[in-house]
Amino acid sequence: MTDSHAPVESAIPVAPHTKRERQLWMDLLRGLAILLVVAFHSVTILERHAYTAAPWMRDFNQLFVLYRMPTLVFLSGLLLAGSFGKGIVLYLLGKGRRIFWPLLVWTLIYALVIGPMVDGPVQLLKYLSGQSYLWFLTFILIYYLAAIPLRRLSPLLVAAVAFGIAILAPDGSKNGERLFYLMAFFFLGSWVGGHWALWMRVVRSRAALLGWIVIVGASAAAVVYELHYGPLYAVPALCFIIAVSATAFWIQAARWCAPLIFMGQHSLIFYVSHFPTIYIVMGFCRGLGVKQAEVATMVAFPVALLVGLLLVLASRASWVVDLLFVAPAPPQRVVGALQAVEKRLAFV
Repeated sequence: MTDSHAPVESAIPVAPHTKRERQLWMDLLRGLAILLVVAFHSVTILERHAYTAAPWMRDFNQLFVLYRMPTLVFLSGLLLAGSFGKGIVLYLLGKGRRIFWPLLVWTLIYALVIGPMVDGPVQLLKYLSGQSYLWFLTFILIYYLAAIPLRRLSPLLVAAVAFGIAILAPDGSKNGERLFYLMAFFFLGSWVGGHWALWMRVVRSRAALLGWIVIVGASAAAVVYELHYGPLYAVPALCFIIAVSATAFWIQAARWCAPLIFMGQHSLIFYVSHFPTIYIVMGFCRGLGVKQAEVATMVAFPVALLVGLLLVLASRASWVVDLLFVAPAPPQRVVGALQAVEKRLAFV
């Protein structure tokens, strides 16, 4: 990724050659995952305005339910391998500015637009702990913080332990099964980021495209049996990541991929802005007397993408708008003082 507004750091651990090529397919994959998240909420938010989603709309979302979030978390983990190179101070400042800050800002926007309002630290803590659509940022922040004490261990070992905990956790628990299941994909991504040459051999292999066979079967089962992502369906999720990564690698130069690549490069902006936008647009639709859920969705979905695009452009032109997505950098003297303390403590 090249943009500072992504849910994760923008440095990609790559080999010295073909950096841009690899960057584009990763952005393409990330953009696809974000698009599926926007589509998902374009249906689920209907119920908040007393709409009833048509069965085909629910079925469409179910086609991708096993893959959306594991893919996004895996891509975030890919960036961990090179994150500690400049020290813990800059590592923490980067995560604070680009993850915690937008989490806080858009939590307050969520409370203002949708509610309940933040009436004190308890309610704010509830939101920040993952009780809104921003839970993904909360999880990613937890994984990045957990990576500090775990950085001496093999990411593959951490992923295996997290997966084991997910299996033992209560089924469907958000801060149990889901937290550790996705943690496994995060650290699996970190391991892959540290074995980039091997991963690229896999991605370039046409055999990776055979994963589409598993994807088709698992997607059909997800629709028929109303499955939800979790440890039982880790294999289809892995097949999706591998097969779609390979597909993205082969098609990344196509012009029609450019919008998805753009979304991937600015994924945080599209992610944080889409939910309030969809909620507001559907509220207007209900207020104007639109009764068909399909119409409300078909209006809200493109508007959410348009708002994301406008915010990307506005953030480039105005530092005020940019503050919605990344916190200001602290004074260099403060950073230097913290780095001096870090060096003295030999923390790295």
